[in-house]
Amino acid sequence: MILSVMVMMGLGLIALNSLQQQLSAGLALTSSQHRFVIAWENASTALAWGAQYNGKVFTGSDWQCQAVPAGLVLSGQGRVCVRPSLRPDVFLLRGEGEGVEGSEPVMQFQQASGKKQADGTMVFIPLKQGWLDFCPETNELICNG
Repeated sequence: MILSVMVMMGLGLIALNSLQQQLSAGLALTSSQHRFVIAWENASTALAWGAQYNGKVFTGSDWQCQAVPAGLVLSGQGRVCVRPSLRPDVFLLRGEGEGVEGSEPVMQFQQASGKKQADGTMVFIPLKQGWLDFCPETNELICNG
């Protein structure tokens, strides 16, 4: 009788250990997905803020970046970068979001036309169907700068 009770307790311990491992793996997956969603939302916020931002005229062919104000992002950080596209009269906006500092940023892109104002600032007008979750330029080196 004692032997059968010990066997049942051993089987129960093995089952509980297996369940604990499954729960730990599920928690790690959920945590990773949560961090990605926060980074995605930060990138979306940065892109929307950048498209509405009236700032200085962008010159040159390099990315010019600006951090998004801290109150706009959920947690972590976001920034928006702008550069002229390879297409004439089109600018490329890149929203970057990080859920946790030091993590790989999530990027979203928006094609926009730029309109120079009389006071020297630039206003971006997003192109219809210009939002992408990948860089639209054919040369990948342009996107990674």
